[in-house]
Amino acid sequence: LGPTFIKVGQLFSTRIDIVPKEYIESLKLLQDNVPPFSGDLAVEIIERELGKPIDELYDDFNRTSLAAASLGQVHVAKVNGKEVAIKVQRQHLRELFAVDLGQLRQLAAFADAVDVTSEGGLMDKNTKRDWVSVYEENKRLLYEEIDYIHEQESCDRFRNNFNNRKFRHIKAPMTYPELTTDKVMTMEYLPGIKITDVEEIEKAGLSPVDISTKSAEAFLEQLCRHGFFHSDPHPGNLAVEKGPNGDATIIFYDFGMMDSFGPVQRKGLVDFFFAVYYDANVKDACDALERLGMLRSGPDIDRIAVERVGQDFIDRFQSTLKTEADWENDLSEDEKKKINRSRRAQLGEEFLSMNEDTPFIFPPTWTFVFRAFFSLDGIGKTLNPKYDLTRIMMPYLKELLDLKDGNALTTTLLRLGKRVGLRPVDINMLVTQPRRVARVEDTISRLEQGEFKLRTRSLEVERQNQRSNLVLKNIFSAVLATMMLQTGVIFSTVGRNLAYSTPAARSFFVVAAIMGIRVPYGVLQVNKLDKYNSKYGVKS
Repeated sequence: LGPTFIKVGQLFSTRIDIVPKEYIESLKLLQDNVPPFSGDLAVEIIERELGKPIDELYDDFNRTSLAAASLGQVHVAKVNGKEVAIKVQRQHLRELFAVDLGQLRQLAAFADAVDVTSEGGLMDKNTKRDWVSVYEENKRLLYEEIDYIHEQESCDRFRNNFNNRKFRHIKAPMTYPELTTDKVMTMEYLPGIKITDVEEIEKAGLSPVDISTKSAEAFLEQLCRHGFFHSDPHPGNLAVEKGPNGDATIIFYDFGMMDSFGPVQRKGLVDFFFAVYYDANVKDACDALERLGMLRSGPDIDRIAVERVGQDFIDRFQSTLKTEADWENDLSEDEKKKINRSRRAQLGEEFLSMNEDTPFIFPPTWTFVFRAFFSLDGIGKTLNPKYDLTRIMMPYLKELLDLKDGNALTTTLLRLGKRVGLRPVDINMLVTQPRRVARVEDTISRLEQGEFKLRTRSLEVERQNQRSNLVLKNIFSAVLATMMLQTGVIFSTVGRNLAYSTPAARSFFVVAAIMGIRVPYGVLQVNKLDKYNSKYGVKS
């Protein structure tokens, strides 16, 4: 595979909403380790990009690469006595991307046309998919990753975001803009211990448990406060060193794959965390998901079904959190099946409604958030067998009070007001209550007079209609096949002396065969629908 398909495959390993689990596990194995190109070619590229001989640019340049990948390789050099790392991009990548991405664009359009879905995926039928949008997002990230000027700016922004006392243990390389182009990047050389090398970390006198907590808090800070986050924090992009105070310092590398979201999405994320963790309020959680662009709104969405399923999730989440029991992912397969059967028996109608309405959307940005969470979870469990990112978030969220409503005091007062019924919304409700009652009375009166018509949705009737349509199609195919067969027999027996009777008879037999084949296929569709409904404890 060329670099385009390797990178696209790696990106698709994050798309849990559209790619089945079995494929994701295989795509995660894709590696972009390739043989390095020669040091002489690296020097040629650097001199062409920076416009000077290598000896004038660097005091010393090591022509043997430190590391190589599908998009480029790294060399070590010295500038003014300081060690630097130089990323050199492979030649002709943009031309190669243009050809490969053109083919992928056609595949994406085809996938949209045939409505490819991910049966058995995390979101399954209740999530809308747009393959062309997925393609556009991957294309944007691929071109950003080979723009080293963009990476240099991202590295500086990331470092400045963590330039405060609380996160002095987070480190990113200094960059050299004057020695950087879109194909060559010069930055501070920061060697360290690989973050998953527990043995070396302990030899250095550092605490793996402390490092696991610091890495999680650093990522939560990126999401909730900065709105600018590292999309690929795998073990190769994180290292550890002993800081000046003897504690662990975490070093981040490779800022080619960064992403961001605005204040609205950032506040939506904080609101969602508070709604799930502290308030256990499903309405607030759904409102936050709408602001995040992950839950559709409109008359075609059964919000009540979404909230009922959401409340079940929050109840189970809170129960696990308080009792410190195992999460469902850690249970055995038999226990998971038992829980799923119980849940479907209680919420079968709601699940069917959600599968029909597809209320969820999976914005591309959030795929990289989940990817980062999965990477950090793997790192954390390597460093600390008892690592639980969900529980680590609890104390951290208390520090985000100032983000929820503008400042911590406002949030505290609003939460107190909610308990005693003195929030602005409660006071407004009290003042406007007479008008609201009058409006309800007016609406009821107009209903009695026939001015309004109620529109209701019966899921049972919808399912019966769906099954009836399939049965009617089968009956139509069977009747038509019988008629064509009888007509063909008549032409081949009684009417065999008529002109063109033989070709006509053959034509009727062919149509009868086609319609006859559709009957068993239709029966299979009916059986499939019955099994699907019974899976959710609902009779067809």
